[in-house]
Parts: sequence; structure tokens; C-alpha cells
Amino acid sequence: MKKLFKTRVSVADSMLLTGIMLAAVYWAIESVLNLFTTHKVDIFYQLFPTKVDEIWPRVVILCLFAIFGSHVRFTINERKKAEEALMVSEKKYRNILESIEEAYFEVDLKGNFTFFNDSIIRILGYSKEELMGMNNREYSTPETSKKMYQVFNRAYATGKTSNISEYEVIKKDGSIKYLEFSVSPMRDQERRPTGFRGVARDVTERLKAEKERRELENKLHSARAATILGLAKLSEYRDKGTGAHLERIREYAKIIAQEMAGLPVYKEYITEKYIEDIYQSSILHDIGKVGIQDSVLLNPGKLNSEEYDIIKRHTVLGGDALSDIESQIEGRSFLILGKKIAYYHHEKWDGTGYPEGLKGEDIPLSARIVALADVYDALTTKRFYKEAFPHEKAREIIIGLKGSHFDPDVVDAFLTNEKEFNSIWLS
Repeated sequence: MKKLFKTRVSVADSMLLTGIMLAAVYWAIESVLNLFTTHKVDIFYQLFPTKVDEIWPRVVILCLFAIFGSHVRFTINERKKAEEALMVSEKKYRNILESIEEAYFEVDLKGNFTFFNDSIIRILGYSKEELMGMNNREYSTPETSKKMYQVFNRAYATGKTSNISEYEVIKKDGSIKYLEFSVSPMRDQERRPTGFRGVARDVTERLKAEKERRELENKLHSARAATILGLAKLSEYRDKGTGAHLERIREYAKIIAQEMAGLPVYKEYITEKYIEDIYQSSILHDIGKVGIQDSVLLNPGKLNSEEYDIIKRHTVLGGDALSDIESQIEGRSFLILGKKIAYYHHEKWDGTGYPEGLKGEDIPLSARIVALADVYDALTTKRFYKEAFPHEKAREIIIGLKGSHFDPDVVDAFLTNEKEFNSIWLS
């Protein structure tokens, strides 16, 4: 017995024993009271009466106390198991968080670290002891601290995950790191906010690579544009009267394309990429003139039918040349538009143009746009064979050719932006 009492009894088991003991105490007290309230004064009889009607209430009470103790015992054991499982789960959860590659952190409502894994230590360069309790203002600039506050405030207000990208942090050694992360609010059992948890990723190298890629693309774009312009100048140098014709042509074509991009029928077709491509490739429209002999190209007089047929060949010569170049380039190239423009910029809306006599929308849109830009520039520019027309005269001629030479939509785009055309011509 002494050994039994020395053995440690769990809370749950003690509750069962307590229930049984309470039942026994009740039994004893009732027996003693019965000594004074009945004619039978035998204590043994009072403790263990022989009549059922005298003993059954005590048995019921005993069972009730035993059931109560057993229920409490079961409840406590189940809660203990749940707490132990929760502790094991939380420990496992913490171990996982500490070992993952992505940076995990928890902060209080003021933004002070309360928990973080090793990835945070690697990113910021501080020791665990230094980081614990550190506020985000201590490792970021005022501007980025403001961003962080806005993210925390948004998560607090909405109760949902909030994201931020390109967040600048200052390492212990003074170097800069860029992070992207998401945060969500933490709550207690009463659903009251207690802080925030978040996952961060170091994107410094990625942003650096993207910046280098953009710089390289810009350099390649500039080199490409210079190469195209140089190539196009070959035809311009052959024709001494064209002046800054190429530079104006691409501006006119860009203005028309931007205007037509707003029309429902062209909204999906004329993209930013399309506008950039037509700007770059429109200056190649007369590249085929390098293949036309000087006696015809530079003839100041009226061309006969044979000479005119020779001049018309520049569309095919230019288109074929660009087609050969384009076939050597992998992927989609701006020369796709350039090739179409070179081939078809002398086609007419009513089908009376050359080289193929295409009609209406069978003529590529890029060629229809450049056709008007080319004619407008030719009309408003002095050449060795003609004087320059004023803008008003050129405008009148173009309106007269609407629906015959030119696509009506292209003419409407020109008229909407005629002030810009006139400005470019005057500059």
C-alpha cells in the first residue's frame, strides 16, 4: 500500500479516484445520519442495509460519481494526447521551417522578429541573437520601410496575404539585397491579430540578370536600328532628292499605326510590337532601288513605259532581298513586315497598283499604311523633278484618292493626326 501511494498518480487517474472517494464519503455520511433518523442504530446495518429500497440510492450515487470521474479522466487524457500531438506537430513544423531554403519569419505587430529560420540569417548577415527582436527599420531604408508598413497594414486590414516585390534590405556589411515576399496575419484563439508570418525570396541575382538582359537588348535594339537605317540609306544615297525621307516615313507610319490600333477591327492585330516593327521596317520600303540602274533612277525627265516598268521592279527586288535575309533569322522578325512593305507599298486599294494588282484588304495592312506615308512625303518634299506641295495641297490630293489609291481607314487615321504630319514635315 505504501508503495502504491508513493507511485505518481496522473491527474486523470486521480479524478477517477476522487469520484469513487466522494461516493464513499457520501455513503458513510448517509449511514451515520440514518443512525439518528431511524429506529435501527446498528452502524453495520446502516453501512450495508439488506433492503433494496435502502441501498439502491447509494449505489446510484456511487455509479454517478464513478461515471463522472471516468468522464473527467477520459477528457483529461484526450486533451493531454492532443497537447502532446500539438507539441510534436509544432516541433516538427518549426524544424521544417528552419530547414527550408526559402526565408521564413514571424514578427509581432510592431514588425520585430519573433522567429526566423537560417535563410533569414544568411540573407541579412546578422547572427541569430542580433536578429531576434530586431525591427525591419533597422535593416532597410526609410523608403522601403514605408513599403513594408503598407504591406503589413494591408494584411492586417484585409486578413489576407499581401505581397511585395523588389524590397530593398541592407545587410550587416552594408551591401544591398532585393527580396520579394508575402505576409499574412497571425491570430490567437480569439482571432485577435498577434503579428505576421511571411516567406521571403532573395531575388538579387535574378534582378541583376534581368537588368543586364534589358541593357543587352537595348544595345542590340540600337545596333539593329542603326544597321537597318544604314541599309535603307543605300537606296536614299542613290536618289539624291529624297533628303530625310526615311526618317519622316517611319514617323508617319508609326502615327497612323497608333491611331488605327484604337479601331475595334485592328485592336487585337496592331500591338505595341507591331507598331515598333512597322516603325523600324518601313524605311526599307525602297531598298530595291539599289538594283535599278542610274540612267533610269536618276532620269529627271518623264519616264517612258519601258523605264517605268524597270522602276516598278524595285518592289520585287526589295521584297526578294528582305525575304532572303528574313529566311536566315530564327523566330519572328520585324523583316516579315519589311518584306511585305517592300513588295506591296505601291499596290492600290482599287487593285490598279503593282506589282501584283492586289485589291482592298488583300494588300497587307503594313503596306497600306506605308503607301500613304510615302505619297504624303513625296508630295510635300522638293525633288529634282518637282517642287514641294504645301500640307493643305497634299491633304486635298490624299482625300481625293481615298477609296481608290488608299485604304479609307488609313486616310481617316491620317486626317485625325494631320497636325502631327504637318509638324514633322516642317521640322
